[in-house]
Amino acid sequence: MNRWSFHQPARPGPYHPVTGEGRRPVFSFWSLPLWNPTSLSQRATHLWRILLLCLCLIQIGTGQEFIGPHGFLTLEAEISNRDSVGRRGTFDLHHFNIFGNYLINSKARVFGEIEWEHGADLEPGENNKPAAGFVRLERAWFEYRFSNYVTLRLGKFLTPYGIYNEIHDAAPAYDTSILPESLYGKHPNNSFGGERQRFYAKFSIGVQLLGTLERKDAQLQYQLFLVNGRGKNPFEQDDNSDKGIGLRLLGEFQRVKVGYSLYTDRNGLFRNTRQTSHAVDLRLEFNHWRLNSEFAHTRLGSGSTSLPTQVANGGYVEFAYYLFSKQTVLIRYDVIDPDNRFGGDFQRDIVIGTSVQFIKDALVKGEVHFWHQEDAPRKDFVLAIASLAVVF
Repeated sequence: MNRWSFHQPARPGPYHPVTGEGRRPVFSFWSLPLWNPTSLSQRATHLWRILLLCLCLIQIGTGQEFIGPHGFLTLEAEISNRDSVGRRGTFDLHHFNIFGNYLINSKARVFGEIEWEHGADLEPGENNKPAAGFVRLERAWFEYRFSNYVTLRLGKFLTPYGIYNEIHDAAPAYDTSILPESLYGKHPNNSFGGERQRFYAKFSIGVQLLGTLERKDAQLQYQLFLVNGRGKNPFEQDDNSDKGIGLRLLGEFQRVKVGYSLYTDRNGLFRNTRQTSHAVDLRLEFNHWRLNSEFAHTRLGSGSTSLPTQVANGGYVEFAYYLFSKQTVLIRYDVIDPDNRFGGDFQRDIVIGTSVQFIKDALVKGEVHFWHQEDAPRKDFVLAIASLAVVF
């Protein structure tokens, strides 16, 4: 498989961590020990295994098919000179994700994914050690495919925004440990005490309509969605009657991809004010070279008649070169001005990195970030990260 294929981003192995599509021999449950869980994390693991066991039993009884489980793991080591904590250096079991597909018939399926992040030690330990990490239902949906042109998806999903948000946590699918901060990081939503958050919802729950239109060498993918807006409990109770609305378009012609993303809602995390984010992206490959670039423009109402609307602009350009059939080297320039009403909040990140596919299903990454943050105690600092990403 072409490592540079746009349909399947750079990653080890043929199984896509976004859709979970792909087949392997049916997983054997009977090789896994089931024990009495004694902690929340063990209970989560126990419940996941019981769920898969039930699906397998249903499969045996009905002739329907369960594909999985599959998943990925990412382990990181980092050090920086930003502050005393960064200078210590640390290891981080950033992600351990399990997902699977339950094929109801040739048109319908149920997909689910559970994530254990940052080690997920949820029970207080000795000497009142606080819980660490978390367990999260990353994605869960029912999908019905009417045709290649129209598919209906109902449930929780990563919001279709930009090149990477739908694979935001799937580190084996991209070449750096940290995604471009301008589009995928958290920034101050309003400089007067606003919570740091993304300019769109990372996760959404609702209805999505998607499909692919093809003609000769050209292809257009579309995704339309209606979801709960952001708020204190967005996956159960919307904070206001205005739903989040979004659109993702992706056109491909030969080795060029051009995309457009839109997300708008009344942000329940900031006074239910209207926030709208637009993003455009370009991907181009030529021989062993690859160019990725994105630009985002966001507007947030101030919540006050005496203040103007907050406008944020950001984007990045990334050049990559693929060599030795297994290694990618890249450089990225990433900038954002999160609030153009005020100065002193400009951010810039220059990244030099590499990734090596040392075995079929594993990727090793190394990168150095040269940060400049005008609103940080130390404006200029360096962050170095090495990571391992494995698909299974």
